[in-house]
Amino acid sequence: MSNIKSSLLFTAVLLAPLTISYPAYAAQTESSAIAINQQLINQNGNVTRDGNQLTVRWADMPTQGKVTIHWVDVASGKSTALEVIAKEGAVTFDDPNPQHRTLFKLPTNKNTVITLAERKVPAKGLDNLRDLGGFKTVDGRYTKWGMMYRADTPYKLKSEGYNYVAYNMNMGYVFDLRNDNEVAKKPDPAMNGITYFHTQIPDIPPAYKDVSWDTTETIYNFVSTPRAESFYVDTNAYMVEAPKSHDSMKQILSTALTAEGKGLVWHCAGGKDRTGYVSAVFLAALGVPEETIVNEYLLTNEYRKEFDKKELEDMSKEFNQDPKAIKGFLAIQQSRPEYIKAALDLIKQKYGSVDNYLLKEMGITKQQIEALKAMYTE
Repeated sequence: MSNIKSSLLFTAVLLAPLTISYPAYAAQTESSAIAINQQLINQNGNVTRDGNQLTVRWADMPTQGKVTIHWVDVASGKSTALEVIAKEGAVTFDDPNPQHRTLFKLPTNKNTVITLAERKVPAKGLDNLRDLGGFKTVDGRYTKWGMMYRADTPYKLKSEGYNYVAYNMNMGYVFDLRNDNEVAKKPDPAMNGITYFHTQIPDIPPAYKDVSWDTTETIYNFVSTPRAESFYVDTNAYMVEAPKSHDSMKQILSTALTAEGKGLVWHCAGGKDRTGYVSAVFLAALGVPEETIVNEYLLTNEYRKEFDKKELEDMSKEFNQDPKAIKGFLAIQQSRPEYIKAALDLIKQKYGSVDNYLLKEMGITKQQIEALKAMYTE
């Protein structure tokens, strides 16, 4: 879906009657599903931002007093010590490396060191650029920070955000998952030293070939029908089987095997389902469990909530507040567990495992999967 038109939305305040009921791994308390998702995917802690101020919490951290942490500039690899004050189980300090991608090395009471970074990358213009590091795998390792990213379209980057991505993230490869028409209308900006691949992931199943996002009228005609509720379930399953998906996924994984420490980012328009499919397959290949993958997918609802709230308000007016159309539009906007699970379930049903899927459809061997784990987990 294009930028409407390719968004994802969750506005519980505006749409309380339409609130989704998530499965067991999502929220069942007054806290939002997103807050629970954040806890589940950030098992070692998290870094949050308020303007230029960062707050860091991590497992087994000193709870009070002076703490020496180290911050690492991703582009240069340079590490610098920083003394901070722990108070009530958190440390808060001014960003020591503004406008640069930074990792934090954090000491624990168990004489170990934890690596954390901001999950949502603050590159101006993008609202869904996020790091896929810090996820625990089934063998007890963690995906590396600063290596794999998912995003909405870089076409939206502001000058400041462009400089952040192009020069300060050690980025090496961009994979554009959009179709030819989308690329022609909103091309990715060229970045020196960064290799661009057009690796399209088809996102319109044959049964929906009549669907159009071009005008408010065509959108209304579609979201007013029950088909809107099933669209992204069917789309996620379709992406698993489409030959073009297999070709694109092979290109991404093959490139990852030879990336030599450079960062990878894959994106579509809004960074939701095509990007979600690639992220899910890549993370599953690294051994990240399904529960974590589903909760990671749901973060789009949080990161795009301001954009989505405004879009919903605008489209609701266009729909004359038609509740059926609004309900269908929500089904298109939101990230819902059943969407990404449709892809994961089909892979299990048809291939038995992601490893078998990669071998049969992409020619990625078990030896190559082990090589990916060695490169992208620690």
